[in-house]
Amino acid sequence: DKKESVIFKGDDNSYYEKIDGEVFCIDEKIPYDIPDTWTWMRLENCCVKEIRRGKSPKYTENSTVLVFAQKCNTKCNGIDVSLAQYLDEATLKRYPSDEYMQDGDVIVNSTGTGTLGRVGIYKNTDNTTGLSIVPDSHVTVIRSFSCISSHYLYAFMKAHQSELEKEGEGSTNQKELKPLTLKEMLIAVPPLSEQEHIENAIDTAFSRLAVIEESLK
Repeated sequence: DKKESVIFKGDDNSYYEKIDGEVFCIDEKIPYDIPDTWTWMRLENCCVKEIRRGKSPKYTENSTVLVFAQKCNTKCNGIDVSLAQYLDEATLKRYPSDEYMQDGDVIVNSTGTGTLGRVGIYKNTDNTTGLSIVPDSHVTVIRSFSCISSHYLYAFMKAHQSELEKEGEGSTNQKELKPLTLKEMLIAVPPLSEQEHIENAIDTAFSRLAVIEESLK
């Protein structure tokens, strides 16, 4: 059901995008050059699940399902599932199986001054409760195909977080980052082996930073 997009470089070294049989020059939309082995893709075409927000939840004092709210995607401490509240199980029929959050889901806060555009990545190890968890209507879930590393996709989107923060639409106190805006985001995609190399390099860099921070305490 997706609007399939194919982005390619023409013989004239210009970038083109083919959508539903029509070809458009998109040179002015390409932010920078990438290696020949990489390709530009729309975020929508990187995903196995439609890019959409969660649902407005009905809360309860206790249940077997949690609700992931934007406050769970914290500014400084990553994902904090302890901030999640319980979902009223009487509303479970509203949630199809793909609505439940999965390991490697990239989370984007989609509303709220000071939080809009914030990018996080949900890992099963973040959820020590063992309970299932669904997103609320203030966060958007990005779930990539297996040929695109979720950690690479997270790193790329995190690097462009400041741009996402500016993409909010609406009045000052009611700005929202629409799913359509995210769907059209351009993603530079290297071969899978290089994605993994980049992921390992990032992990190594942050491990070294952690050692330095610890030594300064």
